[in-house]
Amino acid sequence: MKIKGLPQAMATQHPDSASRAFSSQEEVDEALRDFSPAESGGFECDEKMVDFEGKLTAYGQMKWIIEKVTSALDLVPGDDFLVTPRIPSEKLEDAERQIMVVWAAVAANKFSYEVSAKQAIRYLVAPMVEDSRELLITYRRVQKLLKFGQEELGLPSTCVIRLIPLFEDVMKMLHCDEIVEGYRKLLLKELGEYEDHFRVFLGKSDAATIYGHVASLLAMKIALSKLEKWKREVHVEVRPIIGVGLLPFRGHLAPWNVRNFVEEYRGYYTVTIQSGLRYDIPHEESVRVVRYVKSESGSSPIVYDEQEEKELIDAIRVFTRSYLEAMLEMATTICLIADVIPERRDRVPRESYSRSVIGPLKLIADRALYERLPSREIKIPRAIKFTAACYMLGVPPAILGTGRALRTIRLERGEDFVEELTKKYIKGLRDDMAFEFNFLSLDVAKERLSSSTFTKIMEDVEEISRYLEVRQGDVDEKGQQHSLLVKMFWEKIGKQEAAECALKAGVIRGSLG
Repeated sequence: MKIKGLPQAMATQHPDSASRAFSSQEEVDEALRDFSPAESGGFECDEKMVDFEGKLTAYGQMKWIIEKVTSALDLVPGDDFLVTPRIPSEKLEDAERQIMVVWAAVAANKFSYEVSAKQAIRYLVAPMVEDSRELLITYRRVQKLLKFGQEELGLPSTCVIRLIPLFEDVMKMLHCDEIVEGYRKLLLKELGEYEDHFRVFLGKSDAATIYGHVASLLAMKIALSKLEKWKREVHVEVRPIIGVGLLPFRGHLAPWNVRNFVEEYRGYYTVTIQSGLRYDIPHEESVRVVRYVKSESGSSPIVYDEQEEKELIDAIRVFTRSYLEAMLEMATTICLIADVIPERRDRVPRESYSRSVIGPLKLIADRALYERLPSREIKIPRAIKFTAACYMLGVPPAILGTGRALRTIRLERGEDFVEELTKKYIKGLRDDMAFEFNFLSLDVAKERLSSSTFTKIMEDVEEISRYLEVRQGDVDEKGQQHSLLVKMFWEKIGKQEAAECALKAGVIRGSLG
């Protein structure tokens, strides 16, 4: 596939592989495999996200990847593959580090032109986007460095780098069309630049961590609908990227669920192919997933009318509230477990890139819940360690709040709406829950959590069983092995063997987190 139509499979550097850990240097060889054909052991991706967001990646890595790929494979940068860095958030790191990453991207493009007369880096992913002005400020910074590169490095004036806004919060996803439209207008008004296409990135994992599984899933579907309506209204091309992992809480892009996945997230153009899918699953199954999501790329999204959007947003509030009621009670324990989960990539400490629950508390406007926070400064771990910690507590995270929310919706809206919700809007939910039920360890949860929290989890399990016909206790061999490892984890807590149990459990699930 030539990149005339943009990439469809973005290999990332997420630390969600239980079976493999990577140093920054090893990530260069990893990229070579990501772009290689399947018969050579590769994954047939056409884009590589080099990650600098909260990650200690070498500034030269983009250039080294381009050099390695162009010398080892018969691929042309810009035509056959792209390298796309995710730059640091200025809000959580600093402007100086962001500038250094952007400059490294400019320098890597100089090398790309030298070896192929083509531009390997056309886009930068801007994480944690909150408003249009923020995007413009970052874009101006990029343009200044590009101009400096033209003056000092001899970059051609045709070298253009665009921003990809990354929305990782439910509230921002619900307004992503307005934020991107504001950015489009600012580019035109203040810089005189017209964009003919936008790549917009929707991240499942962080949204799930602070709003819950179903709320984040619905928000992504609404965002895809809104972007499609915005595309038709302003007559620009929109190419959505969806950031997902293998486990249900993070998107459920897995060999056993890939058809559900494609139907659930119709309207995507590019999908992230994360480390768990690449290394914790047999190679031929991983390749089959990559080929399938590429073949279904660019299908027409489901477009919701105003009434449907309103009903789904109301449902998001219910699912968020039920999720937070349990998660906040577990948060301190989750943080302690997350610190035991081994590092798989060179990331900065949890405290530097923690996630805040203020956004979801604003969405549900529940003052009583806010006042019950264990600490207003609690630092929720990033999504992968958060997810892994929940499994080691015996509570697969997609379950949290789901059953109680379905019950609340039935009481408020009736049985018919629950039926419509689960069979029309979130058709893959039953399979998500069936996967999660296989890894329940309720005896561990009962021992490690407060009676109040455990009662909520049991209500979730019972209501999920009732509404989705998923039976507790139907555990296969993998589930049985996983349960033993979870118990061993707690027997070995405080020793190195606990971390090893967490990794082995991740391999069984198909991803660390």
